[in-house]
Amino acid sequence: MKPWSQLRLGRRSPANVVPDLPLTGDGAGARLQLRAPLPVPPSPPRPRQRLLQPLPVAAGLLILVAVAGYLAVYNQTTKRTEVLVAARELPAGTVLHAGDLRSAGLAGDRQVLASVVPAQQLSGVLGMRLASPVAAGLPLPRTALATRALVPAAFTVAVPFLHALGGGLRPGDRVTVLATFEAASGGAQTRAISRNLEVLAVGAPPSGLEQASATVSVTLQLPDPSVASELALASEAGKIDLLREGTRAGAPIPPARVGG
Repeated sequence: MKPWSQLRLGRRSPANVVPDLPLTGDGAGARLQLRAPLPVPPSPPRPRQRLLQPLPVAAGLLILVAVAGYLAVYNQTTKRTEVLVAARELPAGTVLHAGDLRSAGLAGDRQVLASVVPAQQLSGVLGMRLASPVAAGLPLPRTALATRALVPAAFTVAVPFLHALGGGLRPGDRVTVLATFEAASGGAQTRAISRNLEVLAVGAPPSGLEQASATVSVTLQLPDPSVASELALASEAGKIDLLREGTRAGAPIPPARVGG
C-alpha cells in the first residue's frame, strides 16, 4: 500500500478542499476540512429607497425653500406701484395743484410704499399745503403733507407774452403787477398795483412767430380780494407787466410818469 501522504483524490474542488495535511505521529489520517462560505456582499439600495432616507428628503426641502424665497424676492423687486412724484421743486408751504405732481412706478417693500402717497390718491392731496419741501423727481411722502389749505382768492389776467418774463414764468413764482395807464393829455403813468403775488397757473403760449404779439393767461393768488378791482381796471384800460422780484424783494417801487 501507498502511504497516506502519497494518496491523491481524483476529484476535489480547490475552493472547498484544504491541501494535503501530513500524518500525525500515531498514524492517524488527517481529516478533510471544508472552508467557510464566503460572505455575500449586500446588494445596493434601490433608488426609490434612497429617496426615502432622511438626508435626501432634507436636501430636497432645502432646495424647495430656496426656490420659493428666490421667487418671492424676485416678485417683490420687479413689482412696481404707481406713486405720486414731484414734477418740479416744491418748497415748503406750496399748495399742491395737478401740475405739481405726476405718477411714477416705485419698487420697494411694504413699509417704503406705505410712507409715500399712491397715484390713485391724487384728488385727495390737491389743495393741501406742504409742511416740508420735496425735490423734483422724488416721491411725495405722507409726512410732507400739512392740513388742507383754505381755497385762496385768485384772479386771472391776460398779459402779453413778452411782458410775462418771455415764457420764463412758472407756477410758484411770486410777482409784482405793474399797470400802465395812458392819460387824456397824452402822457402815461406806471405804478405797482400789488406785490408778492403767487403765480398759480400759466397758460401755454403759442409757438413760432406769433409769440411776439400773443398774450398768455396768468392766474394769481390774491391775499386780499379787494385787489381784484384794480387788476380788472388795469386789464381793461391799461397794460400789465409782471415783475419777478429777486433777492431785493420788498424794495420800494415808486410810480413813473411821462408827459401830461
